Amino acid sequence: MQIPFNRPTLPPWELIKEAFHSFYDTGHITNGPLVRQLELEAKDILRERDAIAVSCCTSGLILALKYLGLRGKVALPSYTFFASAHSLVWNNLEPVFVDVEEDTWNLSVGRLEEALGEEEDITAIMPVHVFGNPCDVRALERVARDNGLSLLYDSAHAMGAKVGEERVGSFGDAEVFSLSPTKIVVAGEGGIITTADRVLAEMLRAGRDYGNTGDYNPSLVGLNARMSEFHAALAIGSFRLLELNVQLRNTIAERYKAGLSGLPGLVFQVVKEGNRSTYKDFTMLIDASVFGMNRDVLAWYLAYNGIDTRKYYYPPVHRTAIYWDKWGNKYDKDLPITNMLSKNVLSLPIWSHMDERIVELVVERINEAHCKADEVTSEYLKEKRDNPI
Repeated sequence: MQIPFNRPTLPPWELIKEAFHSFYDTGHITNGPLVRQLELEAKDILRERDAIAVSCCTSGLILALKYLGLRGKVALPSYTFFASAHSLVWNNLEPVFVDVEEDTWNLSVGRLEEALGEEEDITAIMPVHVFGNPCDVRALERVARDNGLSLLYDSAHAMGAKVGEERVGSFGDAEVFSLSPTKIVVAGEGGIITTADRVLAEMLRAGRDYGNTGDYNPSLVGLNARMSEFHAALAIGSFRLLELNVQLRNTIAERYKAGLSGLPGLVFQVVKEGNRSTYKDFTMLIDASVFGMNRDVLAWYLAYNGIDTRKYYYPPVHRTAIYWDKWGNKYDKDLPITNMLSKNVLSLPIWSHMDERIVELVVERINEAHCKADEVTSEYLKEKRDNPI
């Protein structure tokens, strides 16, 4: 039995077929009425903030950073997907990599405040809701306000996450979500920007269409970040399953924890009391000295048994080839938690419609690996010797 790392949870065809027929009939296949409908539904869910649909989360981040008018440096975690940092570089902004909390794995407010005292020219903060786990939004808003900084959230994983009764998407100057196949709401490819700033919202709407406001006489520089009607139709259907799918993922996460919590050396990401994670990924930290084998050996053993996993995020952004020489080496010593997590975490298969029997099988294999840790490690090392890269 082959178990993939992820499968997109698509809405039933019956839920979306009329929308697909509509744009086939009209021939209006990009940035049309379905995109407007998606934005209105997102706005309704996200408590009246403007919602702007774009081609992907990365283009949304690039545009939001552009129209916030930032210069200089932006503080962000290195424990994230590298697109977060790429969006800064596209805007000629310099990343300041800040360490994360040991329990939530989100941007550390304490380390952020230290960075603000050590670095000049930081003009914004870009926190990331890692794996859909909400950041400490209250503390981050306080830091941003006290220091006169813009606050832009990379919320790629967090559609459906909550801080108390407030949905992620309601915070900062703007938040940007992903609607790619691995996310909770699926558009195929796409993103949504939310903001309470009406001027920024209008700039983003023009900016996703090269800066064109409709008169073919742009007053700002934009790019092609339009969402197609194909993607909007799929996203509308997926949005209607949002609450159900977040609940399903939380149930799957609890099943994983129940099955694995008795094993020594496994630690799970902490979701603060009152918050709700989307569990875009279910990830565990492995203490090899207690569990009996390291992350790489366990990943190899699971793969041998047909179970796909991911080592998120290895390497962390600051240690990737494109960032190391210019910025990464500078901050490496200040990122001990980031570096530790990168070397020792493993993300397990999860998708919204995943059968509980798959969870049971993955748990069984991890228990099995622990019970014969010396044997598995020996087999792993032998294969590495016999098949060197």
